[in-house]
Order: sequence, then C-alpha cells, then structure tokens
Amino acid sequence: MSKSVYSVILSDDLVSELDLVAYKNGVSRSTMIDKILSEYLTVETPTVRMENIFSRMERIIGEWSGLRFINQPNMSMASVKSALSYRYNPTVKYSVELLSGGEALGAIKISLRTQSAALVSLMEDFYKFFIYLEKKYLGERRYDYENYKFTRVLQKADMTAAETGEAIAYFVRCFNYLLNGYFQGLGDIENTKIMLEKKYAEEMVKNVMV
Repeated sequence: MSKSVYSVILSDDLVSELDLVAYKNGVSRSTMIDKILSEYLTVETPTVRMENIFSRMERIIGEWSGLRFINQPNMSMASVKSALSYRYNPTVKYSVELLSGGEALGAIKISLRTQSAALVSLMEDFYKFFIYLEKKYLGERRYDYENYKFTRVLQKADMTAAETGEAIAYFVRCFNYLLNGYFQGLGDIENTKIMLEKKYAEEMVKNVMV
C-alpha cells in the first residue's frame, strides 16, 4: 500500500490530543492518524496489520509458560524472551521485525547475552541442527549469523494478520522447545537429536511454518 503527502486542516486542540496519544503509543503523528483512519474506515494498512499480528502473538504467547512477550516502541518490532536450560539460565531473546514491503514477511533474530565461548559454540551447533531440520522438512529458507545473532527470515504467506501472528508465535515456541531440549540432552546428544527431530516433524503437521 503506497503512501502520499496530504495537507489537512485540523483543530489545535485535536492535534494536541493526537500528539499525546501518538507519544503514548511510541509513533509519529502521521502514523497515529493513519491508524485512526484505518480503524474508522475498516481498511487494514501495513501498520495496522503489523499491530494485529503482534496483538495475536501476545495473546497466544501469554497462554504459554516460559515465554514472555514484549512490545517495542517501534510498531514493526516486538520480542519474546525465555530462559535457556543451561547453568545460570541465560535469557534468550527472539526479536521479531516485520516488513511492510518486499518479498519477505520479516525476520526473527535470536540472541543470547553471554561471554562464554563454550556456550556460544553450543548455540552455533544447535543453529546448524535447526537448519538441517528445516531444509529436510521445509526446504530452503534464508538465514544469517552475525555478531552472535542468528537470523531466520520469515516467508510471506496468504494468511490473515491473526493467522500470521499465530504462525510466528508457534515458530518461536517450537524453536524454543527444540533449543531447550537440545541443551537438556547434551549428555546423549545423538539420541536427543533423534527425539527432537521427531518432535519437529509433529509440529510441522499441526502448524503452519512461515
């Protein structure tokens, strides 16, 4: 959906209230006007679609233990946090960024705050295992790994905002389950990988993978 510049005349009092609401929502005046008009005219703009996706994600993730949804000031971004089952239970952060245009829906960046070289190495081993699973059951996907952050690009699909929010939420839950299962089974990693692959295949049948 393209955007253009328009000149409108508004009451000063309305603009003051508008700016206050925009500030509370962490968006610009233009974005807030776009959102208000979208809701009033029942037209789903890219910004409103993103908000609806994250709203659905928040409701679903809120029902699961071990995952915590966090809204970001930028309406195109949100994050989910979880504790890793390893020694001091470091926090794993899933940063979700949505795009309003282009071929991709967005991306999920997985990061872990740690200075442990051993833990970083284990995380990199898991990322390789996860890519193996996806290539085997989904086909080619796009990935990146830079500055200890693993990025999984999300593919666009013909789904509503609610369905998209559900798909991303289930992806995060599946990834988090596999990650923690991997670390819990480090003592017998080969059998652990077999069990986790079976679990991944089961999730593939039940949920849409973006």
